[in-house]
Amino acid sequence: MSPESYHPCSTKVLPWPGDSERPASSSLVTQPLAQLACNCGLRDRLILPSDAAYWEQLDPDVRRLPLDGKVFYPKMWQFSPPTRMGFVYRDPIVKAPNVHLYTYANVVEIVPNEGLTAIESLRAKTIDGKEHRVRARHYVLACGSIHNARLLLASNSRATQGVGNGNDLVGRFFMEHFEIIGAQVAFEKAQPFKLYTVPSAGRARARAELALMGDVQRQHRILNGTASFRPGPITGREQSRFASFSDDAEANVKQRQAMRNTPGAGSPPEPQVIYQMFTRQEQAPNPESRIVLSSEKDEMGMPRANLRWRFTKIDKHSIRVFYELLGQEMGRAGLGRVQLMDWLLDGDDDAWPNILSGGWHHMGTARMHEDPKQGVVDANCKVHGLANLFVAGAAVYPTGGAVNPTLTLVALALRLSDHLKNRVMF
Repeated sequence: MSPESYHPCSTKVLPWPGDSERPASSSLVTQPLAQLACNCGLRDRLILPSDAAYWEQLDPDVRRLPLDGKVFYPKMWQFSPPTRMGFVYRDPIVKAPNVHLYTYANVVEIVPNEGLTAIESLRAKTIDGKEHRVRARHYVLACGSIHNARLLLASNSRATQGVGNGNDLVGRFFMEHFEIIGAQVAFEKAQPFKLYTVPSAGRARARAELALMGDVQRQHRILNGTASFRPGPITGREQSRFASFSDDAEANVKQRQAMRNTPGAGSPPEPQVIYQMFTRQEQAPNPESRIVLSSEKDEMGMPRANLRWRFTKIDKHSIRVFYELLGQEMGRAGLGRVQLMDWLLDGDDDAWPNILSGGWHHMGTARMHEDPKQGVVDANCKVHGLANLFVAGAAVYPTGGAVNPTLTLVALALRLSDHLKNRVMF
């Protein structure tokens, strides 16, 4: 996770991707960074997004590329151990006198009142078929962007289109972060790149990625993105990270842990002349990119979710322009040359290669907007038209930015909890 989530260019909703005309103010996520750092396991000094100088002072081998600071800047990422919220916060939740935690209670329906103005109860089932009703004054839906949409859409016994879906917006605007190799760069001489490579396992768990300044983005009308360096040339054997993950969640976690524990995993590579350029970019909000219900049902009789991940022309165009600008700047600085991958060469080709990956950063299916005709929730994460239903998590994001969503997600969760405590509960 990265405090860069608070960089003005990341929280500002850009005006050119069609439907994303500033649905919510970036000030909504202005929580104390020190508190967020503690919540997310960032116990050291929480850096500012462009504070590469701080890390250069810590280590004489850490140096940024001499690029024009009015065009590109080193976007800093700082990483937690990582923090597994379930382990870190299990005991405080279990021991809290005012929290009752029910496990194996799967909510299968949100039941509104007959006037569809508030939530009346939840219907929950266990895997062995037992059913329960849950009643409360207020309800917070915090099941992840895909399942949030699935549950709202499947709750259609009274609201025939689904709860909160009177304007056909629930499940729409699904967003991911594009993660893909877009180019390779050949430098005039070998570069150590200690600033731009994998973060160490020690105190200074930080690295930089190349990013365009906001004025340049606005000038070229492109999306927010970054590029990082991977040692070695493109081989043609690259594959999507989706292909390396199985349906076994536990096996995937063990695989990631094994990668982190590999000897030398936290050490910078030997200086190289050729590096692959790895792109991480936001996806433009697109109403056709959406979650819908499947005709297939799970063991508890609930329709499964189908993802229709759809792209727009600006998504691919933004990556291409990013590398064109990087190539120009590398040449101007006399550093080397940038070679685009074949899938980016034709500006009129909208097809994507099979090496496309995502960050497993699901966002946008209950987007925030003050207008019920353009969003599912309001600025307080309350579902429009329902007095006591709220949504927590990245589902409310109107746009995705180009960094991991966790820090902003935690900020919005804290803000929602403050709202419920101070304005609603009492």
